[in-house]
Amino acid sequence: MSMLNALSVFLVGGDSNGQIRAARSLERQRFVRAAQVEWDGGSVVAWGHPDQRQAEDCLVQTPSGTACCVGPLWFRGHFGRQALASLLDEVRATGCLEEGSLRGNFALFLDTGEHTWLLNDALGFVRIYTSADDRFFSTSWLAVCAYGQCVEPDAASAIEYVLLGAAHSCHSVARGVDLIPLGQVMDLRQRRAWQRFPHGFDVQAPEFHSLDEAVEDITEHLRMISAEVASAFPGQINAALSGGFDSRLIVAGLLAAGVRPRLFVYGDADSADVAVARTVATAADLAFEAIDKCAMNRGLPMPDIEALEQSALFFDGLPSDGIDDPGADRRTRLQQTADGCIALNGGGGEIFRNFFHLPNRAFNARDIVKTFYRGFSRGVFRDPNGLASYEARLAASMRNIVGMSEVGSELLSRTQVELLYSLFRCHYWMGVNNSVAVRHGNYTTPLVDLESVRLALRVPLRWKNAGALESRLVAALHPAIAAQPSAYGFRFDAGPGWKERLAEWTACARPVRLRPLINATHRNLQNVLQVAPAVLQRYRALLPGEGRMDSLLDLIQLADERALGRALAVEVVWRRLL
Repeated sequence: MSMLNALSVFLVGGDSNGQIRAARSLERQRFVRAAQVEWDGGSVVAWGHPDQRQAEDCLVQTPSGTACCVGPLWFRGHFGRQALASLLDEVRATGCLEEGSLRGNFALFLDTGEHTWLLNDALGFVRIYTSADDRFFSTSWLAVCAYGQCVEPDAASAIEYVLLGAAHSCHSVARGVDLIPLGQVMDLRQRRAWQRFPHGFDVQAPEFHSLDEAVEDITEHLRMISAEVASAFPGQINAALSGGFDSRLIVAGLLAAGVRPRLFVYGDADSADVAVARTVATAADLAFEAIDKCAMNRGLPMPDIEALEQSALFFDGLPSDGIDDPGADRRTRLQQTADGCIALNGGGGEIFRNFFHLPNRAFNARDIVKTFYRGFSRGVFRDPNGLASYEARLAASMRNIVGMSEVGSELLSRTQVELLYSLFRCHYWMGVNNSVAVRHGNYTTPLVDLESVRLALRVPLRWKNAGALESRLVAALHPAIAAQPSAYGFRFDAGPGWKERLAEWTACARPVRLRPLINATHRNLQNVLQVAPAVLQRYRALLPGEGRMDSLLDLIQLADERALGRALAVEVVWRRLL
């Protein structure tokens, strides 16, 4: 199954030299031009890899117009050429997109002559970046940075990236390079954006009357998704499996749809995830591979500056885990999507659980920041007001993403708190990984889409606590694998017991204002340095002199070495690539 790996759109009136710089950046990232299409307002270039140059499933030209996409896209159950051709016909006839008709993780260019649109999937999991002059768009952040030339880091976004793994707003780490806002379509003819979901992501349907009703409706949706994937990739499905809920739910859905995926798990021989995954795979008689990335990396040389540069190019500059990868991460990503296979990941499945471990009431946006986005020492900020600014910015972004004003005293309803997991956490953080993944193969996170988010919002919180709902979903789809052990200490066919429910209640009962203190206490009790001085010294030796993050953050006080790897990514990108 051939595919495209990157997309760039240039509008008339833009910087032609910037377009050349962007093309050189994409070539430096090892992309090749698969096709170029001119239209009266500009041009679109579809990019692939040398071994994936055929683009017939991802670019179509019909009497109704032109469409091309990056990442797997389904339209009304169709995939590939048929999906794009049917989509063109419908948009040509109606001039609109029906909510929920598109599914997958994708970026899409669509031109019918009357309408020329650029959009991504409903939750923005394949990112589209725009230049400061609004004349250049690309799925590659590095390409848009190159178009602008001499872009400077945005301090607040860089801090969020290093501390959290992603910048949590439409502003990227490069000043003037922004994301297309969530749920918006760029109308390239009218030079304006419009909202695909004018009534928001919430749903007006009432709560489910019973847990049985919720399980029936959600599993029906998951079966449909699994059948779509199976139809598009017969015998070519690789699924991650661990000891947790979400990957088990994906495998259960595939088995219920009559699909037998190949399974893989990351971890060493003593890992609990590996032990559980092996038991599940054996019970379902599925092919299974355990991959020890740490052992793989030990057999590879420590990255020098040239290797770090290549890592940054592979990951489009700023991946969630940083760029200090000897090679295991890159190798395993390519392995799971080799030979036209699609890799499935359980990311986003926590829409079916109480992700933030908060009780059923309204909260201020800053409460959510303190609950989940304070896993570091306040001393990491160089600016005495750095923590306050960081919290205020995140809270404002949360309010904006759920459609609230900037007034800090307004409370988020419990439904809005639930929406923050998919619209904020998943959109910004998970979107980084998904965007990297589709650069190198077919990849999707099937548990979270517009319809599943809306179904999950109709489930009362008490049924989500401790994984009760998700346990029922696994058991309803495939009782045999639900009967196998999990990393949570209970079988999913039995569901959480009183110990697990008590643990959930205790977690929810912790006062929000004390949670940063509780996190700090846990860090102190570990009595270990989170960032080894030797690792920081190695980075300093590779890139001597003061770094761009040094004036913003005290790197030795970062929470872990992945955060330090992200600071390294910022430095490599600005010194070596931009």
